[in-house]
Amino acid sequence: MKFIIDKYNKVAPLYKFLLNGILLVLVWLIFYQFIRYSLFVHQFYESFTAWLTNHLLVASMHVMKLLGYDTEVSGKTIRIVGTGGVYLDRGCLGRNLLGLFAGFIIAYPGKIKYKLWYIPAGLIVINIINIARICGLAYIVLAFPQYVDINHHVIFKYTAYTFIFLMWYFWIKNYSVSARLKKKPKLEEKTS
Repeated sequence: MKFIIDKYNKVAPLYKFLLNGILLVLVWLIFYQFIRYSLFVHQFYESFTAWLTNHLLVASMHVMKLLGYDTEVSGKTIRIVGTGGVYLDRGCLGRNLLGLFAGFIIAYPGKIKYKLWYIPAGLIVINIINIARICGLAYIVLAFPQYVDINHHVIFKYTAYTFIFLMWYFWIKNYSVSARLKKKPKLEEKTS
């Protein structure tokens, strides 16, 4: 085992990232094929999904009320009173984006102490982006209903992806192994 760890430690950061990524995908596939539907995990997963749905709806409602809109939540729908509202389906919760973001940071070589704060901070940012997206859609249903589809399927989606990409870029440039290799202090030349 020590031999494998020594070999792994000598691998370039990009290859470590690819190897880690492949291992994470395999773990994810095994989880979904064999573990996800076990009773305990399924109950936890469903409870988390219900909690996340409620959290996003209630947080979005409070933001809209702060902005001066009479807003209500009914079931999985948030609406500005007088509109049809926005239905928050499972695919709109951002779970895949949260997992993708965290998986990238886990896979990319870097110190665990940085990952332990950067991953939760990134998940909070993605959560805030998702709340802003839901609020934006609720407003668009009110003011520009003809533009709901383009905003939902294109503009908001790629805005979220752009933020995630920027957070990954920030991670690579500032906290990854690659960043530390570039920041090694240079020896000062002695002057006589």
